[in-house]
Amino acid sequence: MMLDDAQVPALVDRVLERLVERLPSYGSMPVEALAGDVRPMTERVLKGFLAALPEGGVPAGELVAQARESAIARGEEGIPMEAILDAYLLGLQECVRQLRPELDRASQGELIDFFGALVTFQHVVHQAIAKGFLEHRESTVGETQAARGALLAALTEGGDATDAALRAGIRLPERYVVVALDLGPHEDELHDGVDHVMAGRRKVRRVRAELARTGHDVLTALSPTGGIALLPTPADFPLHDRLTRAAGAKVTLALEEAAPADVPTAVRLAREVLEVATKTRREPGAYRLADVLLEYQLTRRSAATHRLAELLEPVDEDLRRTLDVYLDEGLRRNATAKVLGVHPNTVDNRLRRIGRLTGLDPTRPADLPMLRAAVAVRRMAGDVRTVPNDGIG
Repeated sequence: MMLDDAQVPALVDRVLERLVERLPSYGSMPVEALAGDVRPMTERVLKGFLAALPEGGVPAGELVAQARESAIARGEEGIPMEAILDAYLLGLQECVRQLRPELDRASQGELIDFFGALVTFQHVVHQAIAKGFLEHRESTVGETQAARGALLAALTEGGDATDAALRAGIRLPERYVVVALDLGPHEDELHDGVDHVMAGRRKVRRVRAELARTGHDVLTALSPTGGIALLPTPADFPLHDRLTRAAGAKVTLALEEAAPADVPTAVRLAREVLEVATKTRREPGAYRLADVLLEYQLTRRSAATHRLAELLEPVDEDLRRTLDVYLDEGLRRNATAKVLGVHPNTVDNRLRRIGRLTGLDPTRPADLPMLRAAVAVRRMAGDVRTVPNDGIG
């Protein structure tokens, strides 16, 4: 089955008409692209199909390579892969219509051979197109991610963010919302028999996707335990609730706003605020510096830091645990007893012992600020031995 050379231009015209009519991506394509790229490739494919029929539909290697390169070019122009595949299918359908008179005269065996060759040709060419398109997209995605990563690094570390933004194709906003995140484990990360690494990655993917929904050009550096995000939009939406639902786990956030040039300072502050909120056992939520101002100031290194931590040195582990719960439960003895699994009278006895050992009575309002400060310093440092001693006293 063959077409005369004189028939090919008219067939190509009909194929292009169908592409423009049926596929929006091709309908909005510049005339120069249709005439200079798509038309010559359409002609090569149609001739290549007819030439492949005697070979059972296996196309020439050169045509396969050309189809792959053409698909990559269309992908670079923003044409989706499904539209490219549909374009080849429409071309083959129009070719079959052109050959209809010959097919009507063909025997059953010839028809089986023809359509077998058609399927083979379509399969080989589509496979080459899909492989080339996906390889190119992966490469492009990798380059894009690398450029966005470089921009995030420049912003957080004080590099040349303007140049990095140009390479990433991102316009720097006037201000960023810097978000430091602490992500608790999803229940799947705790179950035996579950791939914990996969569960953690899925959680991160959901959180990253939710952050991306807050606006364009969100930059993130996340792990299953947390990380940093830069949102080029005011955080005037329930970000904590949205991320908690996405993560399926407890989430604590610290937020600061800053101009691009001031992001490094904002990142450091957000991380410090997050550390204070988590180590002083605040409930999961979204925090700013104003929300933890006292604890933040108390836990900054000074001549008083070590001395504050030493106030609780005479208190054993059981008593420290009682004091921690007592403060966390809002000074309620019955609630403290319930958490500890002891009688309320036991809580009273332990609080009195703390008072005798430290000279600070947990039930006396005047002593509570000092005790809270001592507990905050210890929680931040983990242990009094890690609290720096500035050599005073």
